[in-house]
Amino acid sequence: MAEYSSCCHSQTLKELTKPSQVFTLTNLSSVRRRQDLGPTGVDDMIGLSDLNEASLLWNLKIRYDKEMIYVQILQELVSISKTYTGSILVAVNPYRMFDIYGLDMVKKYEGQILGTLPPGVITGAKITEYLLEKSRIVTQAHEERNYHVFYELLAGLPADRKAKYGLTTPDKYFYLSQGGGWQLEGKYDGEDFQALLSAMQVLGFTSDEQDTIFRILSAVLHLGNIYFHRKQLRHGQEGVEMGTDAEIKWASHLLQIDEVGIKRALTTKITEARNERVFTPLNINQALDVRDAVAKALYSSLFSWLVRRINHIIHKGARKTHISILDIFGFEVFKENSFEQLCINYANEKLQFYFNKHIFKLEQQEYAKEKIDWQNIEFQDNLPVIELVARKPVGILHLLDDESNFPKATDQSYLEKCHYNHALNELYSRPRLSSMEFGIQHYAGQVWYSVEGFLDKNRDTLRNDVVELLISSRLPMLSEMFLDVRLGSENKTLTKANGRFVTMKPRTPTVSARFNDSLTHLMEGMAKCNPWFVRCIKPNTDKAALKLDMPCVLEQLRYSGMLQTIRIRQQGFPVRLRFAHFAERYRCLIPGQVPRGAPSKEICRAVLERRKAGSASRGSYQLGLTKIFLKEALEQTLEEERYQTLSFAVVTLQRYVRGYLSRRRWVCGQWF
Repeated sequence: MAEYSSCCHSQTLKELTKPSQVFTLTNLSSVRRRQDLGPTGVDDMIGLSDLNEASLLWNLKIRYDKEMIYVQILQELVSISKTYTGSILVAVNPYRMFDIYGLDMVKKYEGQILGTLPPGVITGAKITEYLLEKSRIVTQAHEERNYHVFYELLAGLPADRKAKYGLTTPDKYFYLSQGGGWQLEGKYDGEDFQALLSAMQVLGFTSDEQDTIFRILSAVLHLGNIYFHRKQLRHGQEGVEMGTDAEIKWASHLLQIDEVGIKRALTTKITEARNERVFTPLNINQALDVRDAVAKALYSSLFSWLVRRINHIIHKGARKTHISILDIFGFEVFKENSFEQLCINYANEKLQFYFNKHIFKLEQQEYAKEKIDWQNIEFQDNLPVIELVARKPVGILHLLDDESNFPKATDQSYLEKCHYNHALNELYSRPRLSSMEFGIQHYAGQVWYSVEGFLDKNRDTLRNDVVELLISSRLPMLSEMFLDVRLGSENKTLTKANGRFVTMKPRTPTVSARFNDSLTHLMEGMAKCNPWFVRCIKPNTDKAALKLDMPCVLEQLRYSGMLQTIRIRQQGFPVRLRFAHFAERYRCLIPGQVPRGAPSKEICRAVLERRKAGSASRGSYQLGLTKIFLKEALEQTLEEERYQTLSFAVVTLQRYVRGYLSRRRWVCGQWF
């Protein structure tokens, strides 16, 4: 909120919440009064006649500052700050706990085995995995954590169980302490671990399955603490030797695989040629890469197994009627963005493209329903960005796949191909300095991506000898996890047309190829659905209850595409009022008395046609069947004229009343 003073050329505003901040506006032609949204704002932002960025943000703030911001879809559903824009739900996190069905219902289902109670409306579910950020398992940015389950495991296991897995505290593990933010305020890892155990019990996980899960997670932590020393070999070769035996022993014990096999896998590379096995020593960087690759493979395989296991429990077969929920974070822009951010942002581009098409369709249906003259809405099409990233054969991801198939290719060679193929693309940027990065102008803004590690992340391969070692585990669950990996890379015998047989090793799909295929499948499924969009907004970076930081919210609205929707509306007729509402508000602009019983539509027409020629062209408004559609500029002009008319009427009334009172006092002898 602000208070202001003005002169004929400028206006000074003071922020009431921050009195020290004073702003001077000199371009008063672009300044207008904000729409009065009432004490609690509006819960349906389609009802905002003044549809622009400021109104959207201010409405969210009004509703968030008041504790009447909780608009419920149904009486018993979760209360969150909710505001609607057509078929879009903007949910601002209140950072408070709310009962979903009430304590009685929660307690009824708490700790029960799935299927022992009536299922209610939802009878089953199925989870689809799209992209796991594997790099987080082995490295984290400043003040970032690894996946929560590691910290929960260390905080929640009793002492005897921690001793069984050789576990201590998070600061003792390299994979957990790199970011320095392993202590997260407001998160109680011990309690969350108990909730995890309860969830496993409800889903029917056996004690052996739980033990194997904790063994694998513990083994990942022990692998991260393995380090190496350089070792000089004959003929000038460099090798490595283990820096610690304790962590190797723990990894061997927990995974139930041969200790010697682990040492060999981490220090040498085994290749087969003409039925012979050749052992090649690894240097220290290669050994660290193998260590990290094994850790990532263990965690990602466990993650995929959990998804399949949960689906086996909760999926009840094909249903004609279903609800699909796509849960994906918005645009990711960090100080350093890598392969994972490119994939996530590409997915957001695809979803934004779908979002634009859907919103345009609804917009045009509204115009068709009201039978107004209308041509297709022009909008900022983000298809060129999608083609830059994924179009064959020179899209950024396809170039990455090509380079990933060449053993001698490097991140540098990949970057050079990107620069060469997209040098003339205005959406693509190359750095001024010779740094290992490129930029993409996304619909939400420009993002720079560091290509270091792109090839390794995209290949995501695990040597065959390492796969065989993990298959040899005496833990049935772990062994089965890696059988699928081997089956996917086994040689296949194909028959040529001339009857000759040839053995071929199929190319393992890259991460980007698998991700692109799954994204294509997702979009095909969404095209058959009636979508509703939920935009989740974080009100502040402190996770403080009912504290709304407007710059923080505004940034998220922009990244989520909400402002893009507002721009789309502004290109059309963003102000839509029913005839009765328009007539009641602006009938004061008609000179003389309006006939009693005059139709609202005719009053609307009279208001607009009485104005000076050219000031309200037919292009700035249209009359539909039940509504009037206005351009924003015309609505602003009408508001100004209404303000001037009402101000003149008020002053006139005041003049007559004051004159009457003065004459009355004079007559009564009360003048003094």
